[in-house]
Amino acid sequence: MEDLVRYRAMESLCRQSAVFRPLESWRLLAEAEMWHHKALEEITTRSTECNDAPPAGALAHTASLCNASDGSRLRAG
Repeated sequence: MEDLVRYRAMESLCRQSAVFRPLESWRLLAEAEMWHHKALEEITTRSTECNDAPPAGALAHTASLCNASDGSRLRAG
């Protein structure tokens, strides 16, 4: 997550610098675009990792439901 924040900050810094440095704006905007793509890659990687792994405690909760011996149901608390 820290990488994503850093990528977004660098993108923003490059875009802001481009406004104040018109002669270098083409390079700064290209660099901002690079940081933007890095951020998108990070988001894609994180969402893929999160979607592949089961939520924490989900397996334990499922096991406890399956092991109920008398068929009693859980009540909302």
